[in-house]
Amino acid sequence: MEEKLTLTADGRYCPVRATLALLGQKWVPRIVYELQGGKRRFNDLSGIVGGCNSRTLRDRLKELEDLDIVRREIVSENPPWVEYELTDRGRSLAEALSPLASWGREHLPSTAVAPLISGAPASLSAGDCGSAAQPVPGGIPVSAGE
Repeated sequence: MEEKLTLTADGRYCPVRATLALLGQKWVPRIVYELQGGKRRFNDLSGIVGGCNSRTLRDRLKELEDLDIVRREIVSENPPWVEYELTDRGRSLAEALSPLASWGREHLPSTAVAPLISGAPASLSAGDCGSAAQPVPGGIPVSAGE
């Protein structure tokens, strides 16, 4: 995360700007969202996040690990098996994102969003992403259960 994105115009650190800079990085909100369900292996996470190349996912996970938002656990070295999960701080961040789900249900009904999503059917199922999130290009899926 670039330091300049965390500072006010007069050079003081701003936690709101720092949080927005973190969440503004492509894939970070989606990674946090997907890890709410518990531990995930790298390849599982890569598949469910959808569209994120392996290098970018690795870089985002490393940064989230450095910020104590994600914990990386090496389960086995041969064959390689690594799992990722949210830390207490990461679960706190996920909880902070929950109001976005309510806002999305109220202000982004599926009928309004469908025309903006390339190849989406005219009517998307309303309100529920199910237990596993559905890929939404450039967005954060929301679950009715949140």
